[in-house]
This record gives sequence, C-alpha cells and structure tokens, in this order.
Amino acid sequence: MINIFTQIKSNNDLSHNEQIIAHYILEHPHQVLEMNTKQLKEACFVSTATIYRLCEKLGLSGFSELKVRISSSLNEYMRDDDHFDYDFPVQKYQTHFEILNKIKEDYENTLASTFNLFSLENLRYAVQALKKAKVIDIYASSGNIYLAQNFQFQMQEIGVFVNAPIEEYHQRLLASQSDETHLAIIISFGGRGILSNIIPQILQDRKTPILLISSYQYTPQYMVDYHLYICSLENHYKKISSFSTRLSVLYILDVLYTCYFTLDYEANIQKKLSYYEVIAKNNP
Repeated sequence: MINIFTQIKSNNDLSHNEQIIAHYILEHPHQVLEMNTKQLKEACFVSTATIYRLCEKLGLSGFSELKVRISSSLNEYMRDDDHFDYDFPVQKYQTHFEILNKIKEDYENTLASTFNLFSLENLRYAVQALKKAKVIDIYASSGNIYLAQNFQFQMQEIGVFVNAPIEEYHQRLLASQSDETHLAIIISFGGRGILSNIIPQILQDRKTPILLISSYQYTPQYMVDYHLYICSLENHYKKISSFSTRLSVLYILDVLYTCYFTLDYEANIQKKLSYYEVIAKNNP
C-alpha cells in the first residue's frame, strides 16, 4: 500500500481548500493524529465536507481511516528527509570521510523516498503485465539507457529477451513494430524529448500496453496502463550528478526484475545456473 504522505503529495486533483488540509497534514502529522474533524477544520479554516472530499479523493472511507493510514506511514515519512540537499549533497572542502557519509545519506534517503512511492497494487499489476507479455520493450534516454540495458541483461540471464534500443530511429522502428502482445516500459523523469509524445503516440496507435516509470510530478498527455514513480527530489540539470534519480530508477527496475523472478523462482534459478554451466564448460 502506497505511503499516505506520498499519496497526498502526488495527488494533482485537489481543490484549493483540500490543498490547505493536505499541506497541514504533511506539516503536522503528529497533531492530526490527536485531532477530530472539528479540530482539523478549525485549524485549516475549511468545512467538514472538504475534509471528507479529500478523504474520498485519497480513496479512503473517512477521517478515521485517514488517521490509521497516517499512523502506519509515519515512521517511513519521518525517515524521508525533505531537507537534504539532493542537488548538492557534497560541499566545497569536505573531507573524503564526509563525502562517503553524504553519498550514503543521499542513497538512504532516496531508497526511503522511492519505497514510499510504491503502490503494492500497481506493482502487482505491472509484474503481471510483464509475465503476460510475449515481448518486452524498454525505452529510455540519456543515463537511463544504461539502467535499461542492465534490466535487459538481468532478464536475459533467466531466458527472457528484452528489447532496449538506444538510438532514436531504432526506438521509433521498434515502436512501429509493436502490438498488443508487447509491453512497453518507458523511463522518463519528466516527459522530455522523443519519450514525451512521439514514442507513446506510436505505441498507442499500435495498442501496446505502457508501463511508465516517471516522476510523480509528471502528468503524461497519453494513456498509461501502469505507473511507477521515481524519487523526484533532484533538479533536472542544476546538480552535481544524478545520484538520487539514478539510484531510484535502478531500485524500481531491480524490484520489477525480482518480482518477475519469484513468479517462477526455482525454474529461474535452474535456468540461470544451467546457462552459466554451459559458459563455464566452454571457457578456453
């Protein structure tokens, strides 16, 4: 179940008054746990009906369930440090020991943030789609290409071939050859370049299911069948490097691979071992 705080942050369908309540919950989660609806509406200067509309948009039955979800998600939320500088985690003149710790902190916070963005239901549907697909195609650009190729390699180790085209023309060509038996995985932080509209439009015309891996702040202009979210705390370009984004994408792809692997756990272990036994026997 997705962390309720992440669910609140990523909901783009809130009215002005609902946003006021959402902001209050994010800033004062412990206080909200001690409140009733009357106290919350007075603190936010909104109506009781607005509170229940917010609950409904979050898929909750009411304020009581909201408090239960806040309580169950609170520990992970408090670990998710929004005050950490993901763009410049390391400062001038810091020692090697300080750099070691800052990169470690960046990674720990990124993993916690990405974990909070997972919906178990969405993940289950995405893995089922991977299993159902006769062909898996993965579309990425820039640094994400290498992560896509790593996923391709992992899947090939258990006998599943994944297409991971690098060049733009090859991506267009593959998309044009796709159909409803394929599953297209698109990795796009904010929907830039060819992955924003061109490839998705071709895939939609070909009736290919799409699994989008993107920032939760990105609202695609095309239909998505499955959606998983990248930790979105780095600036697109004003930063030392894509430490956080890169790790977040890798984590998501590793989770997809591992969930797929466990669907046929023993068979996949045997396949992987048998392939490497053949390689070892034929080493010069």
